[in-house]
Amino acid sequence: MFIPVMTAIRYTKVSEILARRIADGRYPLGALMPTEKELMVEFDTSRHTVRAALRQLQDAGLVVRRRGSGTIVKAKKAGAGFNQSLTSLEDLIYLAATTPRQLHTVKQVVVDVDLAQILGVGGGTRWLRFSSTRHGEDGNPIVWTDVYVDPQYSGIKKVVQETPDRLISELIEEKYGRRIVSVEQDITACAMPSSIAKILKVEPDTPGLFIRRQYRDAARDLVAASVSYHPAGRYTFSTTLIRQA
Repeated sequence: MFIPVMTAIRYTKVSEILARRIADGRYPLGALMPTEKELMVEFDTSRHTVRAALRQLQDAGLVVRRRGSGTIVKAKKAGAGFNQSLTSLEDLIYLAATTPRQLHTVKQVVVDVDLAQILGVGGGTRWLRFSSTRHGEDGNPIVWTDVYVDPQYSGIKKVVQETPDRLISELIEEKYGRRIVSVEQDITACAMPSSIAKILKVEPDTPGLFIRRQYRDAARDLVAASVSYHPAGRYTFSTTLIRQA
């Protein structure tokens, strides 16, 4: 039997903070990052946690680690495509921090039966839809995402526009106190819809990846849902499986 590795919340938080510092220029390009020991002291955590956080920065293309030289800042933003192991909500927060969204539209919609089935909501219900893209360091779009939020949370519209580096679900938590404890994620292959393909600069019906996420609170109530389209070659979903003794 195989089970997925669970990601410790602590290292993703450290990684998120360090990524923000790199983006803000606190750690300039080509500069050495603080040593593992210095980070252990600052964050009051273990060497294992610090190494996991630095490894995540390296996977995102933000730093390069050299034996005997330390950790060197390589880029201010993550590379053109995602190549991450997403095993916790904190990992999604980290991705949001390193690849800020570009908001295209905010619109109240009534979902039809087909979309309702995809999202896992009732047909004919009203939702506030945030449509956005995220871009790689080269400027090319790497994903189109529609996030559907209950209209009762419409008060987050302004803050969503002002904070492109934070998850919409995170902003709902902060403003309305709805604690999200789980994100259910389904990933399937797809053909790129023509309208989205044009924005992502690929041909219609070419291969892509479709991801649906459902954000739920402790009572299992749906707080938000999202659908994302990634063109082929611009997203890699990575997990590690360990044989259970």
